[in-house]
Amino acid sequence: MSHLRFIILLLVLALLLGLQHDTLAQTTLDIPRLTFTAGDAYLRVEILDDDLVHFESGSGSVPDDAPIATTPMVQKTDYAGPTEFTDDGNGTLTTAVLQLTVDPNSLCSTVTDLTKDEPLVLTAVCPQDLDQRKKSLVIDPASMQHVYGLGEKFREPGEPNGDWVGSERDIGIFGNEMEGFSGGAVGNAQFPVMYALGDGYDNYAMFVDVVFKQEWEFVGSDWSMTTSANPLRWYVMAGPDLPDLRSDYLELTGRPPVPPQALFGLWVSEYGYDNWDELDDKRQSLDANRFPQDGFVLDLQWFGGIQYPSEMGSLSWDEENFPDPAAKIAELEAEEGLGVILIEESYVDQGLSNFGRMAGQSYLVKECDTCGPATMRAWWGIGGMVDWTNDEGAAFWHDSNRQPLAEMGIVGHWTDLGEPEMTPSATWFAGLPGLDLHDQIANHNIYNLKWAESIQLGYERNGSTQRPA
Repeated sequence: MSHLRFIILLLVLALLLGLQHDTLAQTTLDIPRLTFTAGDAYLRVEILDDDLVHFESGSGSVPDDAPIATTPMVQKTDYAGPTEFTDDGNGTLTTAVLQLTVDPNSLCSTVTDLTKDEPLVLTAVCPQDLDQRKKSLVIDPASMQHVYGLGEKFREPGEPNGDWVGSERDIGIFGNEMEGFSGGAVGNAQFPVMYALGDGYDNYAMFVDVVFKQEWEFVGSDWSMTTSANPLRWYVMAGPDLPDLRSDYLELTGRPPVPPQALFGLWVSEYGYDNWDELDDKRQSLDANRFPQDGFVLDLQWFGGIQYPSEMGSLSWDEENFPDPAAKIAELEAEEGLGVILIEESYVDQGLSNFGRMAGQSYLVKECDTCGPATMRAWWGIGGMVDWTNDEGAAFWHDSNRQPLAEMGIVGHWTDLGEPEMTPSATWFAGLPGLDLHDQIANHNIYNLKWAESIQLGYERNGSTQRPA
């Protein structure tokens, strides 16, 4: 990610008087950046745009004047700053769209939308328990009546109600997980952006840039978000309507590439096709019954399955059952325009050459910083897991294993078990750059994002013209 070059213009000494002796402010040429303190607690504020504010709050020593850190969930870090900005020296900051007022004692930040006929208080966000293991943001609902977002969660069968007001947003031990629902298994995934709605077009969005598990509660007179992250970092954004908020959120976090058009059609899968003959049998049956098809999704049988000795993590064809795969893929495309998607897991059985190659370069999740790979016994065999937070390892995996499949004509990659479903008891990840976070609790919810990122970066690095999927 690229950052704007921050140039210090001046240290606003007047704030030392206006907000007691524990408040500092510093601005740059384009991005106003201020720090407020109260006792051992601090609040950092960056005004990134007229309608977008970035916050950080923690306890102890105040960080340096560098931009507020971001996780890989954030893509855009080169905002130009607000078109208008004033600072009254007493904790009130104003842009063309928003007014932000910081309480010098509680460090609560009240955000007001100035574009309405009458200024509208959107919310007040108050950091609490900053010296505790679990810290919270207490959120004043103000005039907001509904909350949507916060990721994938199946709640009540037959009741497609996404409004969180009156409920708690619960998630797994570490965050993302598969869970039971209505007789099946579904994903419970953390996407930490909430959209708050009031009357008419009164609305705002809040994105919490924290990779740890987040617990949200929308019960009672105050809402809250609780997490073990330290410090807390979040964004508040305003806009005229929900589409604008959505656009601002995607500008901040990145717009995923649209998959190839064929992926919006009918793809057929089962557990699983044992060979090409079985796939052809299903294809001919669908043809006979006039079902339009766009492709087939192959489960783990394509690489040899998980019976002993397990082939989990080989990512190479079982050519006894799937002979001459390049020719078959070309035939399916030429005759009926059918594509093939292959399953891929992050787990690698210790009996495979891939395990040795990855472990030898510390590209697998390790037991500790100086240890060898962390291993586990699971239904797929005995082995370890790819460390997608290790960018060099992720690139090596793609170039060695995935890229040859893409060049063969594979349309997409089924990234399975990416919650991740299981982990060894002791884990050490390369972690997130600059954040010094290496344990499972810190990397669990970013694991699948880094996995998906490795596919896109791999396609770009190898000059692939096909959109990654």
